[in-house]
Amino acid sequence: MKSQFQIKLLFIALVLVHLSSKAQDQSSENKFSVKLNGFVWTETFFDTRQTVSARDADVVLYPREELLDDNGRDINDASDFNMIAIHSRAAIRITAPDFLNAKVSGLIEGDFVGSTDDNIGLFRLRHAMVKLNWQKTELLSGFYWHPMFPLEVFPQVVSWGGAAPFHVLSRNPQVRFSYMPDASNRFSITALSQLDFKSSGPNGASTEYIRNAGIPEMNVQYMTGLDKNLLFGITAGYKWLKPTLSFTNPSGEEVKTDEKVGSFHFNAFAKANINGNYLRAGAIYGQNMFNFLMIGGYAVENITDSQIEYTNIATGAYWADLTLKPIKEKYVFGLYAGYSENYGAEDEIGGDIYGRGTNIDYMYRIAPRLVYGKGRFKIRGEVIYNAASYGVPDSSLNFTDSSEVANVRFLLATTLSF
Repeated sequence: MKSQFQIKLLFIALVLVHLSSKAQDQSSENKFSVKLNGFVWTETFFDTRQTVSARDADVVLYPREELLDDNGRDINDASDFNMIAIHSRAAIRITAPDFLNAKVSGLIEGDFVGSTDDNIGLFRLRHAMVKLNWQKTELLSGFYWHPMFPLEVFPQVVSWGGAAPFHVLSRNPQVRFSYMPDASNRFSITALSQLDFKSSGPNGASTEYIRNAGIPEMNVQYMTGLDKNLLFGITAGYKWLKPTLSFTNPSGEEVKTDEKVGSFHFNAFAKANINGNYLRAGAIYGQNMFNFLMIGGYAVENITDSQIEYTNIATGAYWADLTLKPIKEKYVFGLYAGYSENYGAEDEIGGDIYGRGTNIDYMYRIAPRLVYGKGRFKIRGEVIYNAASYGVPDSSLNFTDSSEVANVRFLLATTLSF
């Protein structure tokens, strides 16, 4: 009943937005407008193996490790099939009269992915932000893409998840200030927190760890070549977490703690336009990358009578994406390749691990795709070969021996934009 009420409420809101989009504020020099757009997105997919994934296996991360039964047969060597339409989306784009000599715009966007697997199919907030644009500066406030996911350069894959965990996927509450001295260059600094994409800790994935730290995550970014055929950019950031307010020491006593774990992340990315063919590529390195939907995390290093200490787990990822020039304006071929590796912990782990894929040495993905269509309706197909090498790491999460398992996903999607 709750989901039906939400859908009815959404429908009424969209009708009102459509009607109001035709109205203009004639009393102001700058007109007010509201526009509705989005798409209907349906998917059918088949996996040759069980996977670690989200939202009814729609967002695939990597194949599950071997799990042998009493006869030595791999339980996870079993196929999976599904059909889904939860990524259908609606967005409301707003322009408003100038404020403090700045152009004002806003965005509210949602889909039916849900915030967890338990509420899949329910309408959820995807973006909600407002921007003030002056001649050379911009102020953005609200729920929007993390700076590590630059809209100028990201994988153009068909499958949902933005090619995670080989690429960052995260949207965050934030305040971002950008300076653009010219059309080619942009520098930005961002303070942010967490909402849907959470860090892990003693109570599972939660926003409480960054909230209890009392310090926002900070990021800086620089891009050049925004108006040219070759674009390059870098991002660097640092976040603080307080995993717990107290701990139980070896003597069995409950002890208050202010201990935090700090971690950095970095990426470099580029895009080249070569006669209408686009090559995008990026490299990512960071500590505690769990909240970016990548492998990695952090762990308890040591517990004494008076102190608890943590150690970060480092992750690296490298990817490239090629999109060829459309053939007859109807056929677009693309190819994505990604590789990610677990670089282990800074120090020896002496307690619990809070992370994702910490028994994976490395993994890689190759995904060719073909998009057919012109205009608002398109058919998209993709084949994803995903391999992960599992092993038993030492106390610093370093691997000396591991073995690969692989999954192949066949994906077909239809999209109707409005």
